[in-house]
Amino acid sequence: MSNPYSPGAGLRPPELAGRDDDITAFETLLARAEAGRPSQSMVLTGLRGVGKTVLLNDLANRARHRDWIVAQIEARSDPDAAGTAFRAMVSRSLNQSLRQVTGSWGVGERLRAALATFKSFSIRTDPTGGLSLGIDIDPLRGRADSGSLEMDLSELAFDLGSSAAGLGAGVVVLIDEMQELARDELSAVCTAAHESGQRTVPFYVVGAGLPSLPGLLAEARSYAEQLFAYQPIGPLDRADAGTAVVRPAASHDVAWEEAAVAAVVDASAGYPYFLQEHAKAAWDYAPGPGITLADATVGLQVGRDKLDFGFFASSWNRATPTERAYLRAMAADGDGPASSGEVARRLGKTSVQQVGPVRANLIHKGLIYAPEHGLVAYTVPGMAAFIGRQVD
Repeated sequence: MSNPYSPGAGLRPPELAGRDDDITAFETLLARAEAGRPSQSMVLTGLRGVGKTVLLNDLANRARHRDWIVAQIEARSDPDAAGTAFRAMVSRSLNQSLRQVTGSWGVGERLRAALATFKSFSIRTDPTGGLSLGIDIDPLRGRADSGSLEMDLSELAFDLGSSAAGLGAGVVVLIDEMQELARDELSAVCTAAHESGQRTVPFYVVGAGLPSLPGLLAEARSYAEQLFAYQPIGPLDRADAGTAVVRPAASHDVAWEEAAVAAVVDASAGYPYFLQEHAKAAWDYAPGPGITLADATVGLQVGRDKLDFGFFASSWNRATPTERAYLRAMAADGDGPASSGEVARRLGKTSVQQVGPVRANLIHKGLIYAPEHGLVAYTVPGMAAFIGRQVD
């Protein structure tokens, strides 16, 4: 019951180690915006299990503490509802934030005008007006209600950002799994951030996604390379990984042997999710009073089994038998990257084109990505070793 470690999707670890630079960059963005100085929006990229969602949640909370208008959404791939679903997610999240800031700011003339624009934007997905702000606001006809996501989002960004600026704050939209947005949705997000920046309006986007995200943004809008500050989120170095293991236990007066810490750090390769899983298992199986190398060894086996049945299996089970064969062919190169041509050869094919649809499906499912032309890699670290443990 007192175990301080918390493996899980988006669960904040007790010690958010190794992310100080990313947090400082975001707080600098907030401070510059509040002083009327524009900055680039941000994009965080990394493999699964590296802690992007946890970091995004932390950044959102920091903005809320400064009374910013904050929309926080998780993108979903839904070709049947492209644009509409995204608009609805933005509307619902902004609705919650606007209800909170109106309690802090009150509803003056400037904010009332922005709320009317929001009403127009949201009513496109909720004609009943169910997204209530708790105050009587009529939609502003002809503003953010054209039905064009790109135009409407840009107008909403400008009006909300202008209103927030007058109150010493700003607007930030945080998008997790951003690579799942459709191209027109990515384009709309880029346009809204770009136009707001040109007019020195404090509207920012902070996206988080797989390493393929920068390329998708560049395809959506050519100026995306200059629009965002791209920050790769990688595994922790040994010092930070050790801190993530040791410090939570120390708060409970529990000490780790150095050899035990080294074993967990090595087995986890610095990935925060793996660190939490292994450290939690070692704690649960240690008789105390401290955690020894023997305890850690048991914890690593238990932790690996949990990762196999949960973290890795959730990806493996989404692949068809043909797709699993492709993933197996990649595993000969470890976690990669692997040559697309070599993978095709291992599958007995004479050309890359013969397995092109399989590769495309795996990329679409988010199981692999293309770090460079002609190369493929797993989006899940440690996937090659997991595949080596599977018997179909």
